[in-house]
Amino acid sequence: MIKKTDAIVLRSIDYRDQSKILTLYTKDFGRISAIAKGARSAQSKFASAFEVGSHISIVLYKKSTRDIQNISDATLKTSFFSLTSSMEKLNAMHQILELARVCTEDDEPNQKLFALLLSALQHLDRFKKNAVNLAFYFQVNLISLLGFTPSFKTCVASGKPIWQTIQASDDKDLLLVPDMGGIAIRKEAIAKGVSGKPVSVQAFRLIEMLSSSSPAELETLVIQDYVAGDVAFVLDTYFRHHIEGYTQLRSRDVFNQIQRG
Repeated sequence: MIKKTDAIVLRSIDYRDQSKILTLYTKDFGRISAIAKGARSAQSKFASAFEVGSHISIVLYKKSTRDIQNISDATLKTSFFSLTSSMEKLNAMHQILELARVCTEDDEPNQKLFALLLSALQHLDRFKKNAVNLAFYFQVNLISLLGFTPSFKTCVASGKPIWQTIQASDDKDLLLVPDMGGIAIRKEAIAKGVSGKPVSVQAFRLIEMLSSSSPAELETLVIQDYVAGDVAFVLDTYFRHHIEGYTQLRSRDVFNQIQRG
């Protein structure tokens, strides 16, 4: 059956002499694998459409019994040229695309997730600084769209408002309790016999902010490296608990190794 849809290129692998195998997140079908035959040929009319991160319109010969769909035509809608202008933006893009690829299943459409992905890339293309904030923003909002919205407002152990409670107390220790769906005030968790992973107040406040901010507001937000590490740890721990097969992002590891080198 011939189908037309918008898609984001999540991954592109050269196949044989002139073709590409693509992982796409599509507006109408969710994540799919597809082959673009002859896409690397000098005569190909749509070779430029299949760069990683591109927003494209595609025509598919789609069969439910086939694991890899055939692309018969493609048009580049948005290329996001500036995403390769800095290592920071390139890293943020790859984190966003990797999250969309590893946290979704084939043929499970989610138009809100497609809209989130496209919006994150559009804002990333325009950002001049603090690109990593959009990777965290995407990760926080992705988990909610997948049905595992974490609780950042109230303590999952006691139901008390977290920020107001720790502001009024000398004890500001917090815990991530993934199986209860969010953050707990440590002393409240102990009283209930609940255990979890320590969370810094700075990481908690940033994740809370990321969950309620628009992407445009994040360009001026400066996150210290040590706090960014805490935020990544909290989000990755929560994802591992709720998303089967999730591991720490390879794209984030590669970027961290480059920085250390």
